[in-house]
Amino acid sequence: MRKGPEFGQNYASMKKLLSRLFWLPLGFLLVMFLVANRQPVSLSLDPISVDNPAIATPALPLWLWLAAALLIGFFAGAFGMWLSGRPRRRKARAERRELKALKREIAASPGPASRSSDTLPTLQVQ
Repeated sequence: MRKGPEFGQNYASMKKLLSRLFWLPLGFLLVMFLVANRQPVSLSLDPISVDNPAIATPALPLWLWLAAALLIGFFAGAFGMWLSGRPRRRKARAERRELKALKREIAASPGPASRSSDTLPTLQVQ
């Protein structure tokens, strides 16, 4: 029988390679896009008055606005994922408390030598 890397090792290295082949060019394109958009822009949050907006931001480079939007989206997604894991964390805390209580109960109970019978009960078949 031929000896070689396990399936899990081969799968993990292939997954890592494919991940890098995807994310490295995407990151490079993102950096190129951000560097190419250096002109200052002012974002207007007033849909009625285009010439003299009541709510406008200072003129900053477009790459800064784009990077800020990406970071805000990233942290909003991370916060949403954290919120979605709340029921699992609550259940894990309850199970951890229950496990500690059971361990304390086992530690407080008398050992097997003090029990009335050292043998397991047997099933009587009729």
